[in-house]
Amino acid sequence: MPDLDEISYSREETIFAFRDYYRFLVDLYMEDSDIIEPPKGGWPTVSPEFGQLFGKSDEVIALLRSLPYIRQNSPNGQWSPPHGSANCYWADWQSLADLGGVEAGVDMSGLGETLKVMTEGALDDVPAHVVGLTYGDRENKTFLLDTEFGVVHWPESDGGGNHRHNLGDDPSFIEPVDPWDVDEHVPENEVEWRHESPAWVITDFFELLKKQFRELKWIPINTREVIAIDTTFTPSEDGMIPMLQGIFREHGWPSEQGGTYRKRECLEAVKAALEEHYPTFHKF
Repeated sequence: MPDLDEISYSREETIFAFRDYYRFLVDLYMEDSDIIEPPKGGWPTVSPEFGQLFGKSDEVIALLRSLPYIRQNSPNGQWSPPHGSANCYWADWQSLADLGGVEAGVDMSGLGETLKVMTEGALDDVPAHVVGLTYGDRENKTFLLDTEFGVVHWPESDGGGNHRHNLGDDPSFIEPVDPWDVDEHVPENEVEWRHESPAWVITDFFELLKKQFRELKWIPINTREVIAIDTTFTPSEDGMIPMLQGIFREHGWPSEQGGTYRKRECLEAVKAALEEHYPTFHKF
């Protein structure tokens, strides 16, 4: 397991990791237009004023100002982002930070607290140098990036615990950071949530997410929705997961195995198969 003393945070490497992951998602299922890049100089909405409201460090704001995002709003202004991981909406911070549209009289401090709840879940004592990567209600997953230690936490309650130990002797297992080492580096009030939230080096975290897609444990069902194989399905949906996995493999996924993945053909085949064999399946 990596120790925190062996890890260093780099803003540029973090930005590259995000951009690389989003390109991976576009290659697999997402539309190119769903990824937005910052203008020269960064996102203007992610301002120092927003940082004060949100209670985050200068480095967190500098990072959020420079990241690409999965577009939160459709061209007609409706909130309709695609999933950035299984059953999960990712935070489009350049949109969330736009305070220009806030109506007069709104409690700005309350707005900051709401953002924390929607991006950090129910975790207490999340420090200023840590920021959530996702945005949604209690059903949404929570991922927390730490700009001081250079890691991302994935709470056990949101599935991170499934990746803490290599129980199946997987040769491609991606090691989390030593949890006892984390405990020694943080204040006492942060120990509980960090210990219950396994952490990975930032680049390893994104490789772990990609691994779920490559192994078809997370399966896109169209350009916007991704399901997980451990989702609870109804008896009428028996056999759906093996059917979907088979369709992706038939169309060359994962392409690392030497074939060429045929994205459009694959997603069209998934749509046709669901309509024919599981017409009542509507996950979202």
